[in-house]
Amino acid sequence: MKVKLDKSNCIKTIFILLILFSIGISSSFCQTVFMPISEIKPGMKGIGKTVFHGTQAETFQVDIIDIVKNEGEVGNFILANLSGDKIKESGGISEGMSGSPVYINGQLIGAVSYAWEMSEHNLCLVTPIQEMLEIFNLPYNDHTALSGHNANNSLIFTYDKANKIKVKNLEKNRNFSELANSEEVIFSPIVSPVIINGMKGRTFERLGNSLKKFNLVPVQGIGLKVNNGDNFQKVGESLSNKIEAGSAIGIQLTRGDINIISIGTVTYREGNKILALGHPFLKKGEVSLLLSSVYIYHSLPNMVMPFKLGTPLNLVGKIIQDREAGILAILNSYPRVIPCKIQVTNVDSGLVYQMGIQVINDYDLLEPLVSNAAVQIIDNALDRIGAGTAQIDIEIKGEKMGQVLLRKNMYHSSSDIALQVICEIPEMIDLIANNYFEMINLNAINIDIKVDHQKKIGRIEEVVLEESSINPGDYLKLKIKIRPFRGEFIEKNLTVQIPPDTPNSEALLMVYGGKEAENQEEELANNGKKDNLSLEETFKDFSDRPRGNQVIGEVVVYSNELPFEEKNNDDSFEKKEEKDLIISKIETDMVIEGYLEIPFTILKN
Repeated sequence: MKVKLDKSNCIKTIFILLILFSIGISSSFCQTVFMPISEIKPGMKGIGKTVFHGTQAETFQVDIIDIVKNEGEVGNFILANLSGDKIKESGGISEGMSGSPVYINGQLIGAVSYAWEMSEHNLCLVTPIQEMLEIFNLPYNDHTALSGHNANNSLIFTYDKANKIKVKNLEKNRNFSELANSEEVIFSPIVSPVIINGMKGRTFERLGNSLKKFNLVPVQGIGLKVNNGDNFQKVGESLSNKIEAGSAIGIQLTRGDINIISIGTVTYREGNKILALGHPFLKKGEVSLLLSSVYIYHSLPNMVMPFKLGTPLNLVGKIIQDREAGILAILNSYPRVIPCKIQVTNVDSGLVYQMGIQVINDYDLLEPLVSNAAVQIIDNALDRIGAGTAQIDIEIKGEKMGQVLLRKNMYHSSSDIALQVICEIPEMIDLIANNYFEMINLNAINIDIKVDHQKKIGRIEEVVLEESSINPGDYLKLKIKIRPFRGEFIEKNLTVQIPPDTPNSEALLMVYGGKEAENQEEELANNGKKDNLSLEETFKDFSDRPRGNQVIGEVVVYSNELPFEEKNNDDSFEKKEEKDLIISKIETDMVIEGYLEIPFTILKN
């Protein structure tokens, strides 16, 4: 008997069978790779993976104590005890272990994420893998959590301040001796300290104070490792150090002459995506942070909690999500960074010092990172902290035409010239980040500084007007006597043109040094933000502000008439100051102090 096959139906049948087979394989894969929290029971034993030294992950033992429920909300943790020779040698759970994958019977259950401080450092919370996979956006999503699992409801948790977890032991849980007599235990994220290479002394302390508001603790680094075929400036995974579950990774804030890094551990990798930490880093949601491979030197003991000390190797990818359950990164794809070049010339020695760093594109961290980098290179150039005179030239550029903010200035300080000369950097970055007009993606920060130990200052001693009255449209001419510090008088000429439409009135000439104008800069900046109609105007207004080495002549014109509603009952008038000021400036080679006023008259036209 012959059977005639329909070719199209046959192809459809085969296609359907292939789909069903692939779904079965996928389902089987998920069940094999992951163990849902509903299957985890107290007393189960497993292993974890992390790097204790070098770049290769090693194992440790894990004992499951119980499941901890979130009080009133969705979400759970797995309470576990870690042990083994490597854990003992390290002094217990170390900061930098967060993200270390935990397996039971070869199935991934989650990531070591929180630890009990001020203890023997063996007790931890494990973030369940299904909660981390929600960041990963994988089809596997087990919301049954505790369904079918006889969890001990005596253990519940709430979120405490600074991302800490408070576990309440309502019925004196006996599954672990350390919990028996504790009503509550505070677990902290096992966040690695921020390891800083390239900054020291006061810049290290200053940056550390800025990072504390992000719950980041600074630790002084011990240098960069460049042997074994790895170099921190290389890009991409190395053949000898593939990124996999248990690998040490670094979240880098800067790289180059200054390297700032926080260490964590990879929990799971699929293709070019990885999950890590099991807790947030800064909890900023969508981010664009540098991800590097890391060499671990050692786990250093500490009363609060031991921590891994390491150094960045290759740049391997970018972090794109920073969420409650961990971070998500893409390998072999790299974030936008802001190149920052700083040059400092020590005028006394003639030596030039240069620094180049790449800074993450995060405006909250950009200012403290750039400002302290500038202070560090000035300290390196001077090899001292103290008095001096400095000129600074700052250029901050966006990627679009017209997005350029320039500023030149000159400063003198009798105590700390390095801190004085950077004083406008925070305001410039704030202006770029919070301007009302458009988003700016920065692509360059260039800073050039010249520092001199000499006291290059001068004081305005006398101002002489050629005439005490002037016609509208004419130039007000004045001679200014300046006394340099311990020097002979010098004379400067300044002219200020009176607008042709200025009415007959009394006026006041104010002559002052740029140093005096520093007190007015905040008011000038605020006025600029209100009045300017474009980004270019805002930037120009900032760039044209008085500088420390300028002599400024400012004319205030008074009106003899007031609007009708401002008249007094007896029809008398009060002088009213005009809003538009007439300003002229001249440059000098020193920081100018002093303030003088001279009244004069503007005649009828």
